[in-house]
Amino acid sequence: MQELFSPNVAKSSFYILSDYHIYALVGVFLFLSLVLFYTKICNDTNKLNRLRVGLAIFTILVEVSWHVWALSVGVWHVNHALPLHLCSLGAILSIFMLLKRRYGIFEVLYFWGIAGAVQAILTPDLRGYNFPHFHYFWYFTSHGMVVLAVLWMLIVEQVRPTWNSLRKTVLITMLYALAVYPINIVTGGNYMLLMHAPVVPTLADFLDVWPGYLFWLPVVALVVATICYLPFAIVDASRRYKNKEIIV
Repeated sequence: MQELFSPNVAKSSFYILSDYHIYALVGVFLFLSLVLFYTKICNDTNKLNRLRVGLAIFTILVEVSWHVWALSVGVWHVNHALPLHLCSLGAILSIFMLLKRRYGIFEVLYFWGIAGAVQAILTPDLRGYNFPHFHYFWYFTSHGMVVLAVLWMLIVEQVRPTWNSLRKTVLITMLYALAVYPINIVTGGNYMLLMHAPVVPTLADFLDVWPGYLFWLPVVALVVATICYLPFAIVDASRRYKNKEIIV
């Protein structure tokens, strides 16, 4: 139990696609699959609503639990613990989105969740912790819940992003980055990866060194967001083509 909540980092490093990473990937995949499978076979709207609210409450508990742990063991610090990273903010937004079923939140969270949370799961930065530490379980659960919230809106609520959603998300993200940048300077943090690339391999590794890094960051963000929207763009183009054939 002491090892589970210890403030000390692991003696053995966490590696991408290591056994413990694969276990986490499988666990997240199975959890998402089970929840979404249940939503497909459940025809009771009241049960689905209770599940939706339950997932929101569970996400609250997950996020609060990390701050309680970090404060209790003395590892909470303003340079990394504020909920200013896109995934941290995304977790908070996912709670409101699930509770209120707000499409406006979904428009932004779709891109943050698919582009940000999924990449975080695939290329995790556990800050030196490893299985079976609490931080390990929290990290994958937190990011997995963001992805689940997005998939819930797509599959259960049957909403989808638009080109306008992409443009809105890019604008909001850039404005948010401008607001976060001075906070990084004051706290010595690296929120939104604005000050330097993360220590783990990500798409940011292909960028220039800071400050040239700041020029390429929005370019990469736009490219990734466009890729996230691509499936919907292909479906729309296919429908227009079929409708054109029918008219002809």
